[in-house]
Amino acid sequence: MDTTVQRPAAAQSASTWAAFESRIHATHEKLRQSSEAASLFALVDTRGHPELRAALTRLESVPFAALWDGTDLAEHQDISPLLIDIDLDAEDSGGALALLKRLWQFSERGFMVTWIWSAYELADIAEHLRKYCEYTLPDRRTFYLHFYDNRILERLRMVWSPEKWVGIAGFADEMWYRRRSGESAVWSRDATAVHAEKCLPSAITHEEHLALIALGYVDKLAMQLRELYGPCLEHLSPDQLYLAIEAQVERATSHGVKDEADMLRYVAKGLLIGPRFDEQPEIHNGLRSARRGAVPFAQVLSKVDATMDDDHIGKEARA
Repeated sequence: MDTTVQRPAAAQSASTWAAFESRIHATHEKLRQSSEAASLFALVDTRGHPELRAALTRLESVPFAALWDGTDLAEHQDISPLLIDIDLDAEDSGGALALLKRLWQFSERGFMVTWIWSAYELADIAEHLRKYCEYTLPDRRTFYLHFYDNRILERLRMVWSPEKWVGIAGFADEMWYRRRSGESAVWSRDATAVHAEKCLPSAITHEEHLALIALGYVDKLAMQLRELYGPCLEHLSPDQLYLAIEAQVERATSHGVKDEADMLRYVAKGLLIGPRFDEQPEIHNGLRSARRGAVPFAQVLSKVDATMDDDHIGKEARA
């Protein structure tokens, strides 16, 4: 029975891989015929695969660079983002293809691989990207920029001006990544008629910083809720959880919820009790009172299900 169930999934995976492999070879041939033939690189977020660096080191034949080397984060070697050179013209074509397929499998499971076509050398690209691993606001607060996570890469394109985006991506002929929605996205330098701004993320404005935080808020809640109620949310895929949380955030915002602890508490109720719990007359009236400031939102939400650990939720949101 297990074999019968798994066959369609296996066939679909094989078909998807064949399409990706064909796309790789077609792009390689197209760029080979251009004035500057581009090589293929994979920018990998290894936070979910801390064993990858050690595995590549053992192979010895695969050139790669760790973007956190030489920075304050160098001690975290096992989760440093890696830039990997995939030599499609190597004599050992089978080895390159096996590496490509393994990284493709990573990319199919999440947002951890960005495919880069560039005529620049590995060391030059790594030096360029290493400068973008953190940014400093005008008030001197420093933040790490996980642009090697496709979701954040997408948000940067939404927040930055086209000129500022080319400042980080202009070394590439093409960049392939996965949108938050799961669709494939391609950025091509040839299609961008702008000049790059020569500025680093230290030039990120406070407004751009706030916009990045706002765009990542649902993912932040998803991470917190998985930690708090993992077993209760196992029936939801990452995409389903994201959409469910997004819907609850919209409902909470419509009631005037702004505090992070209250928002986490509200969303948890919506996921675990019911997405329309706020329509219960007593709760609905209580939320109206809370919006006017007559009672705390936490007090109203505590009436939804007294068995939930509201104090723990508050601590998690503040953390």
